[in-house]
Amino acid sequence: MRDGVGIGKALLRGLQRKCPCCGKASAFRGYLKVVDACPNCQTPLSLYPTDDGPAYITMILIGHLVIAPAFMFGFFYAYPVQVLVPVLVGSIGLLTLLALPFIKGAFLGLMWYLGLKQAR
Repeated sequence: MRDGVGIGKALLRGLQRKCPCCGKASAFRGYLKVVDACPNCQTPLSLYPTDDGPAYITMILIGHLVIAPAFMFGFFYAYPVQVLVPVLVGSIGLLTLLALPFIKGAFLGLMWYLGLKQAR
């Protein structure tokens, strides 16, 4: 436990895009930009490295959710490639853009819980 918050609660608060420490204020000031410090509890959230990890996790997760069913279910093979490829690429892009902020929030919660700050 860190500051009375368990890892599950830190991840859940991150998924909600809230401060993992207090859970009251937003941890983001835009689509993906982490605030410098929580306006409620003053936790320095910008010190936690959330640059590339969330993007990799999102790509792996969304890729498996879209591409795996395309190969598993036979009705995908009934469509021509000219239809199938744009639909798959578009759905991967849209789902990635929708999921990325929430996965980045959970990643921020994990980094905060583990205390992994950037050296400055």
